[in-house]
Amino acid sequence: EINLYMYLYFVIFIIFGAFFTLNLFIGVIIDNFNQQKKKI
Repeated sequence: EINLYMYLYFVIFIIFGAFFTLNLFIGVIIDNFNQQKKKI
């Protein structure tokens, strides 16, 4: 019973972590793209 909750928590944590990292990465790319457009 306890193992199931630990596993569920771990899976949710991994999904949130992956989403947050992806969001951060995309944000940096968009920011760089906008800065490059301003230079031109």
